[in-house]
Amino acid sequence: MNCQRVQDLFIDYQEGTLPPDEAAQMRTHLTSCPTCQREWSALQEITRKLDLLPAEEPSPRLREQFYAMLETHQRDADAPSPFALAKSRLDRFFEAILPAQPALQFAFALTLLAAGIFAGARFLQKPAVVVADDSSKQELASLRSQVDNMGKLVTYSLLQQKSTSDRLSSVLATMDLKSPDRKVLTDLVGALAFDPSVNVRLSAVEALAAHANEELVRAGLLAALPRESAPLVQMAMIELLASVRETGAEFIFEQLSRNPQADENVRDAAKRALATLRVPSPADSQPNAQPKEPATSKA
Repeated sequence: MNCQRVQDLFIDYQEGTLPPDEAAQMRTHLTSCPTCQREWSALQEITRKLDLLPAEEPSPRLREQFYAMLETHQRDADAPSPFALAKSRLDRFFEAILPAQPALQFAFALTLLAAGIFAGARFLQKPAVVVADDSSKQELASLRSQVDNMGKLVTYSLLQQKSTSDRLSSVLATMDLKSPDRKVLTDLVGALAFDPSVNVRLSAVEALAAHANEELVRAGLLAALPRESAPLVQMAMIELLASVRETGAEFIFEQLSRNPQADENVRDAAKRALATLRVPSPADSQPNAQPKEPATSKA
C-alpha cells in the first residue's frame, strides 16, 4: 500500500469503516512512513480543533420565520388560478354537447369524420390541369436543379454529423473502385468541398486523382480550390490539376502565387503549376501536317 492510497483512506480509517485487512496494512504503513505519520498527525489536530468549536445555536427568530414562510406558501397554494373559471366553463360546455358514454362518443366521432369526407368530395374543386409551355418547362427544370442542389447540401450537412473516422472510412472505401458511378464521384467532390476534416478532404483528393479526366471531377476541383484553407489540401489539388493540364485553373494558380496571405509552400506549388501549364505538352508540339509520301522515280 503506497502513500497516496494510505492518505486517501485516512477518513475511513479514522471512522473505523475500513475492512480489517486494509486497516492492518494502514497501521503497518504508518509505523514505517514518516511522511504519512506527519499527514496523519495533522489530520488528527484538525479534527481535534473542529471538535472544540462551539455548536451553532439557531436564532430565536428561526421558528417564527419558518412559520411565516410556510403560511405564505400555503396562501399561494390556496389562491384560485386565473384560468380556473375559464377551464370550468369549457368543461361544462363539452359536457353539454358531448355524450357521456364512450360508445356514443365513438359514434359521434365517426359521424363527424363521414361528414367531413362527404363535404370535401362534394364542395372541393379538382385542380385544373395546366399545359406548360416551353418557358414554364424551363422554369420547372431550373427549379428542379435548385432543389437538387439544395438536397446535395443537406446530404453533405448530414454527412458532417457522422464521426470523422466514419467519413474517412467512406472516402477510403472508394479508392479501390475502378469505375465509380456518378453518385460516388459526386459524393467525393462534396466531401472535398464541404467536409470540415482536413484528413477527409485530403483523402478525397487522393480518391479523385484516378478519375481526374472526368469533367465532374475537374469542375469540383476548380470550385473547391479557391475556398480551401488547408495548405496540404491546396497543394494536393494544385498538383492534381497541373498533372492533367487543366487550363481552367491558370487564373486560380495566378491568384494563389501572388497572394501574400497564402502559405509559402502553396505559393511555390502554384508557381510550378503555372510553369507546367505554360510549357507546351509533347502532344501539342507535334506538327499538324501529315508526313510526306516518299517521291517515286519516273520510269
